[in-house]
Amino acid sequence: MPTYNLIITDVTRYGDLFCVAGWDLDNGGMIRPEPSTANAVAEASRFWTGQHAGPGKFFAVGNQVRFNAAMPPANFPFPHATEDRLVVSGNSAVIAQMTVAQMVQSVAAGVSGSLDDVFGGQLHRAHSGKAHVAAGAQTGSLDAIEIDPGNIDFYEDNPKLGKRQLRALIDHDGVEYDFSVPADAAKARLLAGGVAALQADAQASQTIHVRLGLCRPFAAMPNSCYAQVNGLYFL
Repeated sequence: MPTYNLIITDVTRYGDLFCVAGWDLDNGGMIRPEPSTANAVAEASRFWTGQHAGPGKFFAVGNQVRFNAAMPPANFPFPHATEDRLVVSGNSAVIAQMTVAQMVQSVAAGVSGSLDDVFGGQLHRAHSGKAHVAAGAQTGSLDAIEIDPGNIDFYEDNPKLGKRQLRALIDHDGVEYDFSVPADAAKARLLAGGVAALQADAQASQTIHVRLGLCRPFAAMPNSCYAQVNGLYFL
């Protein structure tokens, strides 16, 4: 049973459930730890509860963690199956806790040069600015870029509906991309201080480390995995 040594870089929240991912310190590349009971049919089975993920928990941003994990079943679809691993209990431990700066430095090898390069160059942008990778694509589903503070703006999608959804507009070489932001820390910042707080964080930084991921296909768009922001780190 392989043992993984990860720096947790991505913690996203969907209601009461979390998805997590991190950089493999031993082999390079990203890994998405999932519960041992995860299966391809029940979407909720692939997420963690607050008992395991979030600030102060095993899967917290900046934690260096060790665990045993198995490869995903053959029916786990790509591109996510590239990084999916099923955690097996018995050898799990938090080895260290890193600052944001230490974490970003440690995962520098996993940063793509531009949005054109992320996800193996298979990110397709629509006229709306939203972008996706085709379901089933043989590529990764986790990536990262670094941008200047002036190249990002935040807004809320349909805030009057009661469910606050943060989105980010990222300008890349004069082309605007529109991403959802399920990153746990960013959503917490939104609830505490609104869009203005996030915009102020960006403006006060010198560079922004942006963690990118792909959502799984949903019923209305079964052939598309839309890109989203899994983490925002202001440096």
